[in-house]
Amino acid sequence: MIKLLVTNSIGTVDVTQFVQSITWSGDYQQCSRTLDFEIISSPTDKNLPAIKCELGNSVIFMQDNRTLFDGYVFERQKDTGSSIINITCYDRGIYLKRNEASYKFKNTTPAAIAKRICTDFGIQLGSVVAPNVKVSRNFIGVSLYSMIQTAYTLASEATGKKYLMRFTGSKLNIIEKAVTNETLVIEGGSNLMSASTTESISNMVNQVVIYNDKDKLISTQKDSEAIKLYGVLQSYLKQSKGENGIAKAKKLIADNGVSQKITIENLGNIANITGGTVVVREPYTGLYGLFYIDSDIHTWKKGQYYNKLVVNFKNIMDEQEVGSLPNKDGSKTKSSGTWDYINKPGGK
Repeated sequence: MIKLLVTNSIGTVDVTQFVQSITWSGDYQQCSRTLDFEIISSPTDKNLPAIKCELGNSVIFMQDNRTLFDGYVFERQKDTGSSIINITCYDRGIYLKRNEASYKFKNTTPAAIAKRICTDFGIQLGSVVAPNVKVSRNFIGVSLYSMIQTAYTLASEATGKKYLMRFTGSKLNIIEKAVTNETLVIEGGSNLMSASTTESISNMVNQVVIYNDKDKLISTQKDSEAIKLYGVLQSYLKQSKGENGIAKAKKLIADNGVSQKITIENLGNIANITGGTVVVREPYTGLYGLFYIDSDIHTWKKGQYYNKLVVNFKNIMDEQEVGSLPNKDGSKTKSSGTWDYINKPGGK
């Protein structure tokens, strides 16, 4: 049984019976999960109650007394020709994305970086994985999410593990992406509704040239087999002082081989969320084995509940590398990673 609660200026109201459909979704590149719902309303029909669901109102969505979503109304759409109001809500992860700050960290673990940032912004921490890796980084005017995710990206390079941020209620959890005891088996003739696969080399990188800070070629890394099959698809990498350009180049090639987008639709299960895993068995598409969930959409409509999942053979994370690497003399060297500037207002 599902329940949708809205807390407005009057109090907390159960609006479940006035909601036509609910969609709960997430993606590995977004630490904020989204809740969309359609609520019945009419400017002329006096038989329908006027439900207050304003911007900034708190929304809680539950199934079988388990809270799946705890967040706030961010968007609302009304139309005079419709008896439906469309509501979009985000959980507290939106505030990690929409708040910017500046910090300098020296020989600090990712968990300590997350704790410092969250403490300063009044964000509660839940379970936080703590890789034993020290990070030195100057962050100037970037989002809280990018700072924390950069720290865990750098840790991932050392540990080989993948990490994900997600909120449970009001608490931020930072987890290691791994197989759990909630891994669901999805198979044809049972709970699988449909499956599709798309293969592509559009974003392939099979050769990387590495230049130093004086624009001198110092190394070329390549995947000879992929070049033989698909031709040269080359990327350029500039190695800053103190960086391991060869390791970065090899990772760039490994991460950008033949890509597979696998989409499955199945009977709903709340365990199927981004960062989790599923076992798929489908003979026509040849999908057999363990897959990692990159994005998920859960839909409740007309008494039915189903999932749409994008899954991956690979265990990947949202790799961020913002900020700068401090030099020993106190000056700053811009990292070879992507700078991520976000010019948006902050929040709660």
